[in-house]
Order: sequence, then structure tokens, then C-alpha cells
Amino acid sequence: MATSSSGNIQEKPLPNILEDLRQRKATGALTVKRGTVTKCICLSGGRIVFATSTDVQDRLSEVLVKTGKLSKEQMDYAVNLYKKGGGLKKLGAVLVENGFVAPKELFGGLKIQVREIIYSMFLWNDGEYSFVERLPTDIIQLQINFQELISEIIARIKHDMPA
Repeated sequence: MATSSSGNIQEKPLPNILEDLRQRKATGALTVKRGTVTKCICLSGGRIVFATSTDVQDRLSEVLVKTGKLSKEQMDYAVNLYKKGGGLKKLGAVLVENGFVAPKELFGGLKIQVREIIYSMFLWNDGEYSFVERLPTDIIQLQINFQELISEIIARIKHDMPA
């Protein structure tokens, strides 16, 4: 049976929650909700393997456009195909099948997307969290170095802070 925990990130900050999960070698999904936005970090054996978000800015297609791997026109065309297909295929599959991105670029985009979602969560100072010891079945498990990611986030936050 899956166990869960929950609370507010004002009382227990996200870095502390993630460190606890890492030390416990937890497997499952940490979901944080703030307003209408829900973001989720998936862990396997205490390692971050994926992240999802309901924020439009966090969509893979947006990340691929921002990084120059995909044009806005290609994104719009692929999103149209995706919608016409009723969402039966993932958008990434539509992008690869139509030759807009190579599988390697798609995979690299996924890693950037996950890092950006987690970074944005570190900027939240409030929100309700819950952890459920069950991984979603429709994720592509990535290998994200936990310490490297945290160091990168800390450096970005320091860089982005006003002097």
C-alpha cells in the first residue's frame, strides 16, 4: 500500500523535502500546488527521474522553442497534429515523426524541461505539497544528478537575485 505525506512548503521548504526523500531513497511523486498550477517531481530510489507541470511555460514544446531546437511555426503545426490525433500520441512522438527534432534533441529537451520545472519550484515560497509512494506510469525516466541539480539551482538563484 502506498503511503503519503503532505504539508505546506512555507513550513517545510522544498529543499528539505527533497533531501528527506533522497535520504529515504523514496520512490514516488512529490506534487506541489500553488493557485491553479501543479508541478510534480518524480523520484525513484531517492533520485529525481522526471518532473511535470501544468504551467504552459513549462511545456516541452516551449522549452524546445526557447532553446532554438524548434521554430514557433513547427511547434504550432505539431500541436495541431497532436490535437487532431486526440492526444493518443505524446507531443514528443509527433515532433520526432515529422522530423522537427531528432530523438537525441527531444531527450535533451526533456532534461532541460525537468531542470526548469524544478528550478521554478524552488522560487515558490508557498504551496501545498504531497508525496505519494507511486510513480506515474507514463513518464520517461531520466538520470538527473541530484547534487549537480541543487548546485545549479543555488547558483542560478544567487545570480538572479537583485544586488
